[in-house]
Amino acid sequence: MSAIEIWRRAGETGDPQAAVRALGDGAELVSPFTERFVFRGPEEVEVLLTAVFSVVSGFRYEHEIRDGSAALLVARARVRGVDLHEMQHLELEADGRIRRITLAMRPLTAITALARELGPVLARAHGRPGAARTLRVTAALLDAVASTGERRFIPLAAPPRRG
Repeated sequence: MSAIEIWRRAGETGDPQAAVRALGDGAELVSPFTERFVFRGPEEVEVLLTAVFSVVSGFRYEHEIRDGSAALLVARARVRGVDLHEMQHLELEADGRIRRITLAMRPLTAITALARELGPVLARAHGRPGAARTLRVTAALLDAVASTGERRFIPLAAPPRRG
């Protein structure tokens, strides 16, 4: 089974230990929230995935495109009752293991819902309970703004419906 197949199966079953078996020793996962940090090495990625799988449900892959030493995976999941659409750009090592994962997500309401749930879990996993409390409050504010904006303000820019 290829590293990509291992990665996919681990994601769909919520198994962080299996997922890291697909990674190279120096693997990196680029945070989808900020350019300010990268999860480096299988150990850091496992901590992240353990947290992700505790707050995300229904994870399933819908599409895969492979091109030599790279792949693009498209997945869907749910967080706080909101549909999450995720794209994963995987860069592979010569032996086929995953070297780098760059994530992109949409819509904004799913991203803020994920931040609201994931931030505190990760902060606690890193031994920072005070940061977990701060993240819970600040992420809740961002989530509320995004949700309100999607319901009330974004529709103002929608194309007119005809017919």
